Amino acid sequence: MERDEAEASTEDHVFKSLSHPIRRDIIRVIGERGRATFTEVRNALKIDESASLSYHLSGLGPLLRQQNSSYSLNDLGKHAYRLILGTTSVGTESRLKRKLRYAIVANALLWAGAIIAVSLFEGKLHFVTLASLAVLFSCGNIILAKLSD
Repeated sequence: MERDEAEASTEDHVFKSLSHPIRRDIIRVIGERGRATFTEVRNALKIDESASLSYHLSGLGPLLRQQNSSYSLNDLGKHAYRLILGTTSVGTESRLKRKLRYAIVANALLWAGAIIAVSLFEGKLHFVTLASLAVLFSCGNIILAKLSD
C-alpha cells in the first residue's frame, strides 16, 4: 500500500503529538469536557508554567481546534481521544481483573472464617446449615469469577 507524502506527514505529526504524556493528558481533559480554555486545562493538569502548556498545546496543532479562547478536539483529535481511552481502559481492565482475583480469595477466607466462628459459638453445625453456607459461598464466587471474565 502506497501513501502520499501529505498522509505520511500527518501520521508522523499525530504520533509525535501523542508521544508525550502531558499532551495525552491535554487530549483527555479537552475530550472529557468537550472544550476547555487554557486556564481550565492548566488547572486540571496542575501545570504551573504557562509556557510549558503553550508549548504542548502548539504540539497538538493537528488535533485541536481553537475558537473564542477555548480549545476543542477536531475530528482527528476525537479519534486520538478514543484511541487514548481504549488503551487506558485495557490497562484499567487488567488491573480490575487482578483485584477481582484477590476479592475471590478474600471472599473464600471470609466465608471460611464465618463458618469457623459460627461453629465455635453455636457448636456443631447441622448438615443443612453447612450445605446452605457452602451454596452461598459458591454462588458468591461464581458471580465474582464471571465478573473477572
